[in-house]
Amino acid sequence: MYMVSEIFDLKGRFISKVLRTKKNCLLFILIFSIIYILSSTLVLNFYDIKKIQILNFLFSSIIIFEVCLKVSQSERFILWIGENLDKSFRLFIMFIIGLNCTYFYTRLTLQIIESY
Repeated sequence: MYMVSEIFDLKGRFISKVLRTKKNCLLFILIFSIIYILSSTLVLNFYDIKKIQILNFLFSSIIIFEVCLKVSQSERFILWIGENLDKSFRLFIMFIIGLNCTYFYTRLTLQIIESY
């Protein structure tokens, strides 16, 4: 996400505070990982392993969707995809890409957890 925010010169509440510097990005990853591990442990203790996919979706959507939606509004993306494409279609394209990334992330983490 750090590299994506640098490539597309993204600006946003979450992006500018967390992903713009490597130090903040690493600190965010550390804190996010600790919170994720604790909440995953709680979910695994009280529920089935399949319920962890909901938790994965929530955590990944926090990160991925803001970045994808900001990319759709960046000048570089607009020039690449075409200036005459409507803003709503650009948002829709990046929303679908964000959904696919989130789905891949949730499936991958579920397979890793089930392998243990």
